[in-house]
Amino acid sequence: MKSLSPLLIAPLLLIGLVACGPEPDNGAEQERPRGTTITAEAVTIDTVRITEETLGTVRTTAAPTVAAEVAARIVEIMVDEGDAVAAGELLARLDDGDFRLAAQRARAEISRLEALIENQQRQVTRNRQLLERNMVSESDLDNALAELRALEGQLASTRAELAQAERNIERTRVKAPVDGRVESREADVGGWAGQGTPLFRISTDRLLRAQLPFPEYVADRLRTGLTVELISPVARDQQVDGTITEIRPMLGSSTRSVMIIAEFDNPGGWRPGASVNGRVVLETREEALLVPDMSIVLRPAGSVVYVIENDTARQRVVRTGVRTNGMIEVLDGLEAGERVAVDGAGFLTDGAPVNVPEPD
Repeated sequence: MKSLSPLLIAPLLLIGLVACGPEPDNGAEQERPRGTTITAEAVTIDTVRITEETLGTVRTTAAPTVAAEVAARIVEIMVDEGDAVAAGELLARLDDGDFRLAAQRARAEISRLEALIENQQRQVTRNRQLLERNMVSESDLDNALAELRALEGQLASTRAELAQAERNIERTRVKAPVDGRVESREADVGGWAGQGTPLFRISTDRLLRAQLPFPEYVADRLRTGLTVELISPVARDQQVDGTITEIRPMLGSSTRSVMIIAEFDNPGGWRPGASVNGRVVLETREEALLVPDMSIVLRPAGSVVYVIENDTARQRVVRTGVRTNGMIEVLDGLEAGERVAVDGAGFLTDGAPVNVPEPD
């Protein structure tokens, strides 16, 4: 039997060594632990407001009662309930006949007295001339002067009576004192109106006020000058800012609430009697630290977030403040710019590896 050539034996030995060597570890990457896939966001800085909300009622700041200023019969009414009126607009007319007669009598008396005074002035002038000639006594002149002064006094009084009669004639024309709307009408044509009898009630809606009850526990934090954000169902697309002008400290026996009054200019469409949602800004904090509310997780240690450091979640106990628009204020435990886990935060533990995909 022939032996193999040494040149053939060497390659065969090499092939055997390769075939018997260790197999490559192709699954090494798959066996390594994979991190939890999460999303992460940076801690942001923004302004937060601490607010308290309640439901109240819109009222008018002025609802004057228009009353008869003179006693007379009602002869004409120009407006009815619900009508819009302008300041100075004629609402009703009262019978002015008696006042016109009084004015006529006064004018006639004024004419008579003016004639008497003119004649008496001539008499005084003559008496002075006669006194210089010693043809009358000084007492005659004094009597003429006294008569003149008496007539002048009567003239002044009669002129005042005429002014009063003319004023009463004007008062029979009942006018609106302010711009507004006729809330109620108490007058009827043919009825008698005594002086001071209510005829109309005018509701003005140019300047309104919101009456808002708040719980007793908020009372110490309320103060005049605070801003109140108002929204009414009568104008849902309008938010109006009012200002607290009055705080009524009396507490209701049943509701234990306090009432605040906030005045505001009517933007148009708001009416007294409508309901209103009021939100009072109790405090504003600048440069507050905010995180998404999903990043806060309850653990035995308390409220925690998971700060992402080098693809690792680090548990951090935090103290939280107010919630606003899906964000939570963090009062202590974080710094601005740190990244915290959001989606998937509830599945993490301290030191857990994480996978944070890059945003598309």
